[in-house]
Amino acid sequence: NLDTTNARVGIGTTAPTYKTDIVSTTTTGALNLTADSVTTGTAFNMSFDGLTTGNGMYLESTSTALSTGNLASLYWNPASATTATGDLLRLNVGANGVLGNIFNVLDNGSSVFSVSQTGITNALPTSFTSAGDVSMAYDLNFTNPTASYIKSAAPLYLQAGETFNSSDLTLQTYNSG
Repeated sequence: NLDTTNARVGIGTTAPTYKTDIVSTTTTGALNLTADSVTTGTAFNMSFDGLTTGNGMYLESTSTALSTGNLASLYWNPASATTATGDLLRLNVGANGVLGNIFNVLDNGSSVFSVSQTGITNALPTSFTSAGDVSMAYDLNFTNPTASYIKSAAPLYLQAGETFNSSDLTLQTYNSG
């Protein structure tokens, strides 16, 4: 339906509330966009330059039947072995942008993992399952006021410095510790 009074197009509705409003009653899909011939440029472009509050893009489901599906899925499946030099997903904040988080994963309204412009916050126990070393530039700070442990399932070595220099290894505690 075309609402010429408000310059709106409705597909599956006689009363569109957006410039393009699609309402689907089918159980197999509502919108399919295929741009297989696009080789350069941008296949799908959205711009929200006037946005001051709200969401540039909002995706929601109140389904209680979602069990094996996904709310969102990005899938790159080249037909043959391919090495790409770009990113599968890129989030970028421009030079003048300052915000709370660039990326934030919530569980029932509480942040469990976030990436800001100054750090990464993880509120979950973390497992590193690949073989190899873990490197840090500065301090490892344990914040549990009751007790903190460094545990090993094998022999444990504490080494300071490089083999070609002399570095101190200092263990320090405070008060009657």
